[in-house]
Amino acid sequence: MIYYVNQSKDPYFNLALEELLTKDDSITEEILLLWQNDNTIVIGVNQNTIEEINNDYVSEHHVSVVRRLSGGGAVYHDLGNLNFTFIFTKNKDTVRNYALFTQPIIDVLQKIGLNAKFSGKNDILVDGKKISGNAQYNHKNRIMHHGTILFDVDMSILPQVLKPDLLKLQSKGIKSVQARVTNILPLLANKISIDEFKELIVRDLQETKQAKIVYPSKALIAQAEKLADEKYRTWVWNYGHSPEFNLTNKVRIEGKGTVDVRLAVEKGLIRSIKIYGDFLGTLGTKALEDKLIDQPYQLATLSSIISEEDIKAVFGANFSKDEVLSVLIR
Repeated sequence: MIYYVNQSKDPYFNLALEELLTKDDSITEEILLLWQNDNTIVIGVNQNTIEEINNDYVSEHHVSVVRRLSGGGAVYHDLGNLNFTFIFTKNKDTVRNYALFTQPIIDVLQKIGLNAKFSGKNDILVDGKKISGNAQYNHKNRIMHHGTILFDVDMSILPQVLKPDLLKLQSKGIKSVQARVTNILPLLANKISIDEFKELIVRDLQETKQAKIVYPSKALIAQAEKLADEKYRTWVWNYGHSPEFNLTNKVRIEGKGTVDVRLAVEKGLIRSIKIYGDFLGTLGTKALEDKLIDQPYQLATLSSIISEEDIKAVFGANFSKDEVLSVLIR
């Protein structure tokens, strides 16, 4: 395993570096990144940014907004949050195996006295409260898994920067975003800093995975800055151009995620379509959307176009074709 030391707090650079390392075909070893973003909202690749953020607060408080490659929901990062990224070769043991990638973090949490465990589709819980959410992205034969760790985040900011998804909250019987999550620092009997916590993770992986510490080269840093400028700092990537929707349908499928479809139909044909949501597919929605453009808006046609393989790749292994069709066709 290679541990790439990244001390940047710039979210646009950090996500660019993560993408470059994921897509570098010359690297065959397992990779670990530990990184932090300052005052940032990170949006899932399939989400509608405008609907996820409190734009007035974001503008007034100069909150960075950036879209990541993976699925899942929007999260707020400050310097009390620690992000981890594992990049492995994709095989039957690693693909969609969230428990595998979260276990090294759970091991460290347990060693410092916390009752941590993997739960649900992509969370780490401590004493029943969420301290980590996770998502994945596939590229060729590589799988990138990343997650958050709420170490000492300012929880008072969460409901101000993000718009709670009422479908998600009501389905779980929860009154506020804050009720679901907790920091780990207050739970520690022996207090440590976030830097000390990072060191514990690295040390543990040095022992179990023989992790080698590597600093990114000047060339790699320059590449990441270039990609950040060309992609991650752009409005097109982070907000995108939304079509004028004339039909919307948003459905929460319990235990799987929210699917939010916006489409425009003209003379019985789909002229524009965008699919948003916090589902955990690894392909992104564009290929499926492109398939549906200019197709008749009827169940039989959509069913013949969309395959089960499409569904698993775009929405995640737990979704069925019928569930997605029921959202597309009301």
